[in-house]
Amino acid sequence: MGRHNKYLVLGITLVLLAIYTAISQADITVIQAELNKPFNITLESNPTTGYTWTVDFNHKMLIGGEKGYSASRPGAVGGSGQQVFVFTPIQEGQTEISAAYKRPWEESAAEERTFRVNCVGND
Repeated sequence: MGRHNKYLVLGITLVLLAIYTAISQADITVIQAELNKPFNITLESNPTTGYTWTVDFNHKMLIGGEKGYSASRPGAVGGSGQQVFVFTPIQEGQTEISAAYKRPWEESAAEERTFRVNCVGND
């Protein structure tokens, strides 16, 4: 491979890496949260299809993760709504919450979301 081709391959590789990094970072939602003050994460959901959101988080940084469900149109059969997860920061620092929208019997998720939480002390 000639010198020109090596630089071309290196350039293409760097561009693809930059695109991948930008796409990966775009899927992260940043949340600013105060210690000991609850915050919510609300995600669109339709449990009648078998899909529900599950969350994974650092229990040394956050407590909670309980979920509630709010139907878009109460009483409508098969309607969509929102799952609400409530968290409370218990330690200063940065942590992440991973959310996966999947059916319990399936391995892969239909959608995944990441939330970066910056936990700051009360001033």
